[in-house]
Amino acid sequence: MPKTFRKLPLAIALAAAFGFSAAAHAQGQPQQGDPSYGAQPPAGMEQQGAQIDPQTLDRFVDAFVAVQEIRQDFSERLQGVEDEAEAQAMQQEAQEEMISAVEDKGLNVEEYNQVAMALQSDPAMMQRVQQMAEERM
Repeated sequence: MPKTFRKLPLAIALAAAFGFSAAAHAQGQPQQGDPSYGAQPPAGMEQQGAQIDPQTLDRFVDAFVAVQEIRQDFSERLQGVEDEAEAQAMQQEAQEEMISAVEDKGLNVEEYNQVAMALQSDPAMMQRVQQMAEERM
């Protein structure tokens, strides 16, 4: 993996993880604010700002690392694309791969987004996730 990617500030990358909400919405996943959004968090997660169990956090970090690798790959591939339709198709493909990567790590997009949102209100957990992600990149 290129050293520049390893040195990418993870706080910025984690912030980019929140862009996943738009992809999930496009995929038909209910989001907070939607009438179909469930009031109960998935098993292992409490309300935002509360504790997230270690297994869920571990799956989140694995998914986050996979998503960042996909984002980096597609970012590089999009550099030379000038055709708008081709660029859109590649972005859609990237979103689908990111969703698959999250699901392959044992989370759904809603769970992934809930953990990412919880990190915003818990600096200690954010730092822990950054350290875990750095070790896995």
